[in-house]
Amino acid sequence: MRAAARTARTFFSLALPYFRSEDRWIAGALLAGIVVVELGLVAILVAVNEWNKRFFNALEGRDWSAAQLELAVFCVIALAAVVAGTLQYFLGQRLIIRWRRWLTERYVAMWMAHGRHYRVRLVEPDVDNIHLRIASDVLIFLTRTHELFTSLIGSVVTIVSFVAILWFLSATTPLPLFGGNFAFAGWLIVVAASYAVIGTLFTHLIGRPLIPLNFSQQRYEADFRFAIARATDQSEPVALMGGEAVERRELRQRFGNLVRNWTRLANRQSGLVGFIAGYARMSTVFPILVVTPAYLSGAITLGALVQTAQAFQNVEGALAYCISAYSKIAEWKAVMDRVAQFEAAMTAVDVHRARETAIDVTSRTGEGLQVDELVLRLPSGAAMMSFDALELSSGERLLVAGASGAGKSSFIRALSGLWPLGEGAISLPENARVFSLPQRAYFPLGSLRQAIAYPTLVEHADDDAIRDALRAVGLAHLCDRLDEESDWPAVLAGGEQQRVAFARALLAKPDILLLDEPVSALEEGDIDALYRLLAERLPQAIVISIGRAALLGHLHERAIHLEHGVAVVTKPPPRAAARAV
Repeated sequence: MRAAARTARTFFSLALPYFRSEDRWIAGALLAGIVVVELGLVAILVAVNEWNKRFFNALEGRDWSAAQLELAVFCVIALAAVVAGTLQYFLGQRLIIRWRRWLTERYVAMWMAHGRHYRVRLVEPDVDNIHLRIASDVLIFLTRTHELFTSLIGSVVTIVSFVAILWFLSATTPLPLFGGNFAFAGWLIVVAASYAVIGTLFTHLIGRPLIPLNFSQQRYEADFRFAIARATDQSEPVALMGGEAVERRELRQRFGNLVRNWTRLANRQSGLVGFIAGYARMSTVFPILVVTPAYLSGAITLGALVQTAQAFQNVEGALAYCISAYSKIAEWKAVMDRVAQFEAAMTAVDVHRARETAIDVTSRTGEGLQVDELVLRLPSGAAMMSFDALELSSGERLLVAGASGAGKSSFIRALSGLWPLGEGAISLPENARVFSLPQRAYFPLGSLRQAIAYPTLVEHADDDAIRDALRAVGLAHLCDRLDEESDWPAVLAGGEQQRVAFARALLAKPDILLLDEPVSALEEGDIDALYRLLAERLPQAIVISIGRAALLGHLHERAIHLEHGVAVVTKPPPRAAARAV
């Protein structure tokens, strides 16, 4: 019961927000339409049940006129069933489309904001393949919810409708056994319920492992899709280094995990399918066997036999709802848990960010940047780097150097407000715009114009400013290709990509500019020219660069060297003042 209550709470926490959203009136109307159509389909079943009694009685009495009339009535019933079935599908698909659109937009906005898409990898590393949870699991969850909900409504209404029929038939149908009549009030209902309960119990025992197996299957499918997509994205370095064997082994290993779990899932599913198939075949014969003695004794007519058997089968089938839907329930539960994990992970990121022990990034009056008692930690909790104090004024430039793995990039992330692990305080000027350029230049899908303007939306960017920035950083030859869409990381050389990053900085006009090894693909003369450009165009910006002191030291007034996890402030390199502008 606790597990069922927990599942119900999870479901309503995921489903109710949509039906309380701005789309609630349309959603409610579609849901009401689905329920009404489902009631109509049950009414059609009742009409067919009554029709069977009349038609088979007409056949038994060899009344051709009555049989002809019933055939005409059946055509009307069949037409109503076609219309109801079409409406059920149409309304269901409309609800799923609108619900998925709303839920996907909500989850993308939740995920792709305030750095949660990055922080979640550090705060909740076990929540894997979030992008595929949004793209795939949401659709499966909504589709299965619609299927199971409509089936459940139909089953409940079928039970209510046909129990009354079976109660009436129980009063007129004897149960002749061993020369006596063992019938009692509602005996057909009791037999149908007992048959369904026994079948449901065996189904649960056979199919219970399907829920964790389905959960794992979704995970392994996502892992394999991620790996093969990543190999595609990184095809150039893989091809240049001849790393196909390594990639094949990784893909083979991930696909092997998928196949092993899939095999266990298929084996368990096969047992369940076999039981359900046998149960379904028995269900078509069992009700006839139950009432056949009454027919053979002459107590009921052929029409009553068919009506009773069909009503019995409908009630038994509705009561055995879990048997027919068990596989779908298992898949639904698995994907629902994955979607719920995503929501919980997003909440955990925000909770971690709000903790007192987290790095406190605040705004203050004044123009400088100040860092106090900063400690950056690894996901394990171990301290990665620390230093007591740092203060930079407008226009100052700081170089951060140190061995690989010393925490240089994490320091940049902390200043950006992204690194969630650690403690200390970072104070930024009020309303200061912080702009970061990562080690690897990122190019969004779309035109070159959007790539240059990134992260500003292209419709909000100034075309003249884009062209001027390109010319300033030495990419004037790209001005005529701004509307071209291409795979720009493959088209542009490494140095060109780093020049694009500097063009973005000129367009952003930040108060604090963070550069993570921004010039690794450029010549020393080009590096000097780009830093002089920053000094000319962004004279008040605080610039913090990660790089080698021998290459960038003369372009910065101050420097920090990270040694064994401790930041050591060093003296300004020679000629810094002379060559920084």
